[in-house]
Amino acid sequence: MTLGSPFGIPVHLHWSFGLLLAGAALWGGWMGGMLGLGLVSLSMGVLAGSVVLHELGHALAAKRFGIGTAHITLYPFGGVAAIERMPEDPDQEMVIALAGPAVNIALAAAFGWLWLLTTSPLVLVFAGLNLAMAVFNLLPAYPMDGGRVLRAYLARSMGMVPATRVAHRIGTGFAWAFIVVGVAWPWPSLLLVGAFLLVALRQEHQRMVAWNWERTTGRPAPWNTTTQSTPVPSASAPTSWPWSRS
Repeated sequence: MTLGSPFGIPVHLHWSFGLLLAGAALWGGWMGGMLGLGLVSLSMGVLAGSVVLHELGHALAAKRFGIGTAHITLYPFGGVAAIERMPEDPDQEMVIALAGPAVNIALAAAFGWLWLLTTSPLVLVFAGLNLAMAVFNLLPAYPMDGGRVLRAYLARSMGMVPATRVAHRIGTGFAWAFIVVGVAWPWPSLLLVGAFLLVALRQEHQRMVAWNWERTTGRPAPWNTTTQSTPVPSASAPTSWPWSRS
């Protein structure tokens, strides 16, 4: 399902997001009737909007460096901006990675200012959600935003390939930590984030191997017959599921 195309970038809603909406609606109706349903629906809308704006931050920062974005997709645990390629310049990658959390920090400040005017606890919750989203995405869990910032920082001194290896190991550690905590707590959304990170890490590894082959040999990698976009995932899961804990 396509929600729109802001700045010419299609925003898709993954089918699994419908399951989240249905679960949230049932939970809200069961807990508080029509009022609870309305509050949960409003919260889900604000959270989804925050994720879209986060991903648009990445996309517009990439556009600043002449890099397009194929699409943005919303999942139950967050969003993914399919950037056509990541820049080889570490400083540019750092700007693109930081743009998403910067949007959430700006939204948190805006909601905080609105809360001062209205003293509405719901507005304060929205401010907290955006702040939590920014902080969580800045964890050095490659290929999340913080992990890309870490790789860009390391690449300044050791080069892109060694920096990616280090970031990949750290990201794998975070992914398994998320899964273990998600199972033990239990915390379904964190479990999903960990599983998604493992899949994304595998894709990033394949993409980096193909990129290094092409840069070294001057020829396209023989196993890489299609041009793939580079996903820049963000996670909203720690605060997006009604039954998640904080």
